[in-house]
Amino acid sequence: MPVVETMSNEEYHLDPALSATGAKTIALESLAHFKHAKRKPSTAFDLGTAVHTLVLEPHRSKTVWCGPETRRGNAWKEQKDAADAEGAVLLTEADYHQAVDMANAVRSNAAAAALLSGDLLVEASVFSRDEVIGVDTRCRPDGWRRDIAAVIDLKTTIAPSPEAFAKQAGNLGYHIQDQFYRRTMMLDGHEVDRFIFIAVGKDAPYPVGVYELDAESLHEGELAVQYALEQYAGALKSNVWDYGYGELQTLRIPNYAFKFTAN
Repeated sequence: MPVVETMSNEEYHLDPALSATGAKTIALESLAHFKHAKRKPSTAFDLGTAVHTLVLEPHRSKTVWCGPETRRGNAWKEQKDAADAEGAVLLTEADYHQAVDMANAVRSNAAAAALLSGDLLVEASVFSRDEVIGVDTRCRPDGWRRDIAAVIDLKTTIAPSPEAFAKQAGNLGYHIQDQFYRRTMMLDGHEVDRFIFIAVGKDAPYPVGVYELDAESLHEGELAVQYALEQYAGALKSNVWDYGYGELQTLRIPNYAFKFTAN
């Protein structure tokens, strides 16, 4: 399928094909969690969206609006209605300046700036079909450096250090996202040699880290994607979405809960 460069984020998320977020939910939680998942807007989401726009699409910086100091009151409501009508993101004054500072930090990092140059395609939608498993998939890379066959993913985080980001990657399934994107794009005929994360801190001085996952992490992600696709394909055929955690099990309370018996 052709890469869609003009699809809005809202249109993309309405497509029924399985996304990396869906695959992560199936692999790390369950089919039932995936079936009932809902996208929940939040202030953190708005901040992330603003930073993505300012970093990846600076020509669209006017779609990030600086609002009042607080979200309470008529002033916020009126500006929020106007922003929604214009397709803009409205932030509080403090969040707006934070987003600008975070974006400037990313652009000031030499490694990040180099990655965000060249033949960079931003927020393009890619769709593919896994004919072997029988599942449609989709992905929407933050940035796609076609000249070096690399996907760039921008993460805003409270912990951008190597150790903390590695932990976050495991907890939030970034290794699964990496392999899902590669698989979707390669099935659609696109070469992907690298998947690179740019992590920027949410607190001053807004440190920036540029990372790739190692081979063992990627292999774990590959197996997780395979599992998620197979589970999803089976659920589509059977319409059984795995409501539960299997058969009867015997559990042991954690060690810290033992207060009256010897461990």
